[in-house]
Amino acid sequence: MLTLSDNMIVLKDVTKQYTSKEKKYIGKYFLRNMGYAVFGWFKKKPKADLSHYVLKGIDLEIKKGEHVAIVGRNKAGKSTLLQLISGISEPSSGSLTVKGKIIPVFGQGNISTPDLTGREYITLYAAALGTSKKDIARYEQAIIDFSEIKDIDTPVKFYSTGTRTRLSLSITLLLPADIYILDEVFYGSDVFFKDKIAERIQQIQSDPEKILVMVSHHEDILKKFCTRAILLEHGIITMDDAPGKVLEVYNSGNS
Repeated sequence: MLTLSDNMIVLKDVTKQYTSKEKKYIGKYFLRNMGYAVFGWFKKKPKADLSHYVLKGIDLEIKKGEHVAIVGRNKAGKSTLLQLISGISEPSSGSLTVKGKIIPVFGQGNISTPDLTGREYITLYAAALGTSKKDIARYEQAIIDFSEIKDIDTPVKFYSTGTRTRLSLSITLLLPADIYILDEVFYGSDVFFKDKIAERIQQIQSDPEKILVMVSHHEDILKKFCTRAILLEHGIITMDDAPGKVLEVYNSGNS
């Protein structure tokens, strides 16, 4: 039985709706949190009339030590589910409980302050993710070393897209957390950096207290890193089983 001290994720009858006016911009989440981290403020989204269901009646429990793949076709609700768990978005109805510190890891990164140097961006981004000043100082050099960015004190607007992605991934993968939400983390990285990402995920995976929730279009990655898979179709969970079994149903088109 779960206790309050356990790292866990619990969704009960969760529904998420959007209108055409309500955009699902991840960038707004980080800008809001960065503003809060620096200035102590944020602006709430205006409420809207909701009409389009993205997720419907989701019941899901993920316990500490579980490594879960979210499988589904485009617009099945995968990214929305990750955003709800990460706190980027809120359910329209139902209850969502998360115990433990979450780090959302997005493959394409989120460089929204191009005038900052790489080092300054590490500080601001880590603060936006709820990392203390002490931990930021503790992990800064490890992040720089992992990213292999030599010109870390150059403004990020002069970085290539690949270098920006590497910086964001290095921050989120190296910071301490209980729950890692991994959304296409191998996307756009070169072969060598993909190997580093895989090695880091294996380190996280080896900790029995950590939770991994992963979305990837690469089935071999899901089979390698996940011990459980959730199949989403049209915003509904249709299967919850071992990754191999779920992917077999997914590929058969009979879900």
